[in-house]
Amino acid sequence: MAKRSDLPSEISEAADGAVDRSASASKEMREARRIEAMSLKLAGASYEAIGERLGIAPQSVRALIARNLERADNRLVEEMRAIENARLDRAQAAIWKRVLDGELDAVRTYLQISARRAKMNGLDAPQRIALSANVRVEMEQALNELKHVVLGEVVDDDGEQLVEREDEG
Repeated sequence: MAKRSDLPSEISEAADGAVDRSASASKEMREARRIEAMSLKLAGASYEAIGERLGIAPQSVRALIARNLERADNRLVEEMRAIENARLDRAQAAIWKRVLDGELDAVRTYLQISARRAKMNGLDAPQRIALSANVRVEMEQALNELKHVVLGEVVDDDGEQLVEREDEG
């Protein structure tokens, strides 16, 4: 027989076990729903039909499938990146002794490998793009001209209004 002081901890452990089983079952149900939704979509079912079968809104089906595809794309990209990094590692290892010996062709090849790795892994710093004052002025003029066209105003080359817009009344 359990001691009186052990009873609360036994209840807590039993409840924790039930929560774990419940969370696991819920996760399995969500996974089964994802698989069924993807299978039905691949079979040509509409979002509406899938939603009816799963008991969820068509918009939820669309979001569910989009998330699945995004996850799959991300996994594939990461796998391809890992494969390409391994290839670059092998290529670098093959020329490394010659790089250390100072052979210029090997150094150039190493720099190309390094540049490829940096670009592929997003290590390069973003490039700054500066707009010149002329571009900004030209854009502002184009926007003003568009505004006049939209409002139906007639203006000369200097932006002076030639004909006033007739107000509807």
